[in-house]
Parts: sequence; C-alpha cells; structure tokens
Amino acid sequence: MDTGVCDTCYDITKQIEKKTEFLWHAEEYLKDAKKANKKKAVAVFEKIIEDEKRHVQMLKELLKDGIC
Repeated sequence: MDTGVCDTCYDITKQIEKKTEFLWHAEEYLKDAKKANKKKAVAVFEKIIEDEKRHVQMLKELLKDGIC
C-alpha cells in the first residue's frame, strides 16, 4: 500500500510512536518499582527511560532536519 510517505519517514514516525508508547508503560513500571522499594529495578527503569527519551529526541531531530 502506498502511503505517500517515503519508507524512511514512515520508519522514523513508527519508531517514535512505538518508543513513546513504551515510555508510557515504562513510567508505570517505574512507579511500581518505587512503590515496592526495589532500588535496583528503579535504577534500571530510570536508565531505560532516559535512554528511550534520548532516542525519541534523536528521531524527532531527523524530522526537524527535513530528512523527509
């Protein structure tokens, strides 16, 4: 199916969608770990969230830079 969007732009947009959905879930996982006082899990989820936010920002920059 032709969406009228180049494959690269579609891929970037799809990854932003997937990563932001994951971030929503990860924030809930982080809350659960904090509630359970699981310090190691809290640290891991905080790092994952930080990394994923950075990845989303990198993808957004591609769109801002006019890659599409």
